[in-house]
Amino acid sequence: MHTPVISLCMIVKNEAQHLEQCLQSVQGIVSEIIIADTGSADNSIDIARRFGARITSVPWEHDFSRARNRTLDLATCAWILVLDADEALAGWEPERLQPLLESESADGYFLPFMHYVGEAAGREYVTDNVCRLFRNDERIRFCGSIHEEVASSIWSLPGGNIAYADLPVHHYGYLDGELRRKDKASRNLELIHAALQLEPDSIPLRYALGTEYYQQGNYNAAAEQLLPLLNEAPADSGYTADLYLKSAFALQEGGRPAEAEPVYEAGSQLYPDFTDLLESYAGLLLEQGQVREAYLLLQRALDSGNTAHKYPSSSGSGTSRTRLAAGRVCEQLFRYGEALEHYSQAVAYAPGDPAVWEQLATLCLLSGQEEELTVLTRQLLPALPRRVLTRLVPAALNARAARWLAALLAAPQLPENIRQVLQVLLRALFRDAEQPGAASAELARMQQEAPDDPWVSGYLWALSCRSGGNAEAGQGRGRLPALPPGLAAAHRWLAQQSGSAEHDANKQSFSSFPLGCSYSTHPPAINSLSDSEHRADKTPSFADFSRAAQLLVQAGAGEALLQLGSHSNAARFSWSRLPLPLLQGLLDAPAPFKIQWCAMYTGRAEHHPPADAAEWLLYAAIAQSCGQVPQLTPAEEQALRQSGSTAAAIGLSYHRLLLAAEAHPQGNLPATGSIPWLLLVRSALQSG
Repeated sequence: MHTPVISLCMIVKNEAQHLEQCLQSVQGIVSEIIIADTGSADNSIDIARRFGARITSVPWEHDFSRARNRTLDLATCAWILVLDADEALAGWEPERLQPLLESESADGYFLPFMHYVGEAAGREYVTDNVCRLFRNDERIRFCGSIHEEVASSIWSLPGGNIAYADLPVHHYGYLDGELRRKDKASRNLELIHAALQLEPDSIPLRYALGTEYYQQGNYNAAAEQLLPLLNEAPADSGYTADLYLKSAFALQEGGRPAEAEPVYEAGSQLYPDFTDLLESYAGLLLEQGQVREAYLLLQRALDSGNTAHKYPSSSGSGTSRTRLAAGRVCEQLFRYGEALEHYSQAVAYAPGDPAVWEQLATLCLLSGQEEELTVLTRQLLPALPRRVLTRLVPAALNARAARWLAALLAAPQLPENIRQVLQVLLRALFRDAEQPGAASAELARMQQEAPDDPWVSGYLWALSCRSGGNAEAGQGRGRLPALPPGLAAAHRWLAQQSGSAEHDANKQSFSSFPLGCSYSTHPPAINSLSDSEHRADKTPSFADFSRAAQLLVQAGAGEALLQLGSHSNAARFSWSRLPLPLLQGLLDAPAPFKIQWCAMYTGRAEHHPPADAAEWLLYAAIAQSCGQVPQLTPAEEQALRQSGSTAAAIGLSYHRLLLAAEAHPQGNLPATGSIPWLLLVRSALQSG
């Protein structure tokens, strides 16, 4: 197929960093390239010439429209495409483009622009639709010294019409690095203020000023600019819907929720399918405690779906992000089946999003639905990036979810050294829990090949705790090449509690904590030996205890785990604050361990103030799992009732059912309700 008859028109200044990518993306799409250079001092012109561009030098007069229109005057093709150097076409094909150019009904096309934000391209973005492809007509010209647009000149033509074309353009100019490099915020504000001096009543310029404040996070200033425009901007302006969204959100973020709500309400009436506005409105209602009303708005947003072709939008709107929000709200409403459906659809939309997977995995593990999680993981395994696996693998290890872990092991993105350790744990520990020696032997062989591998040293320590208690672990640690600082601190503390004087441990530098022992984050690297020793000698933090507890659960070292909890200060060590999948690992532990754990909890409850809701609910879950009826002192019951936690209220109801079933063993009474205890723990933690 012939190259479409399109002139690419650009203005450029010092864009060597992006220009080649832009011009490469239009190869085979445009017939000519026209570039107006406004004073480049780098090799932008050389790059442009390599692509056969016609180059003209124009003075920069602080007016984007004037510079752009100079390029339009030079265009010779029937259609014009306008791009900036930090933009690039995405998947355009001549065979899809040609019918649009042959249409007699359209004078121009709105194109979906994906503006990447944050530190890296490819993840978060916002979208809007901009007319950048239009007929070569001398009456069609840009206007506006900044945020220039061509749509108004098309609409002023007799019968002028702009259609929509699903031809994406990627824009990298809003990435944090680019904003800093070009100081766009200062430049834009300077240009807008200069233009407003000439046209102080200009609605587009005042909208542009409010938008700049909004993008800089100056929400009160943004609201002051945008709010008056709600009564002045024409309904068909193309940006009025965005005015409602930005005005309401600016008020909300500026601490003025009472003013934000009527703006949201009015906007949702005018634009009932504006997904981003509906979702943002739901967020305000959630802040006000109107959970059911928020869920109704999210359902409307899901019914509307991705409306980026009509309204400004952001990544995940109507798809993964909205599903994630709906799932979280369903959990607040204790509608866990619906929450699971929302999360499942969210990961199907965005299999590379760690936040979505974390919600799905935690819900499945805590509700005993490992098989459903395993099936979904196998379906999406090829699409899982390493950053997702670094969340999922620790969760599977903490929950001792053998089937799910086996599915994750098949991920080709998993580093080989980690895969080998996981295979040992799965084969010689999870599936043959009574034979830890086989796992230790294999890990010891790995240690000889990679003495500095923190995975290996961490699990060898935990297995030493399991096979010989803390004394053996102390001796075993002396044979290890290194332990991470947090784990070393927890080990020393355990040794001190058991009367060990193991203070002559290996003095080599410590490495970062193994992936398998942290659900979401890793401790900072230690800079020096003296820093490592200082950390190890200090009282461990809760994070240190947590990392040690995760290793001990994964290794099945119950005795050491009980010692870790029994000697810890209750205010510093809270079992329910451990990574949530680890609670499932506790629930699946052998009955003798759980009986001792419950005895430890009830013994501690006699000497400490009443536990919070989440801690008691975890105790109730473990007690029932080993055939006990949870104890509840009057002080604890009063504290739970006064907590205001709905999860605690449900747990108390379940406790009464357990007492009734114990009193009437032949009465066929239900033991508890339908919500698993661990989900009540999660709910209590989320509510606060």
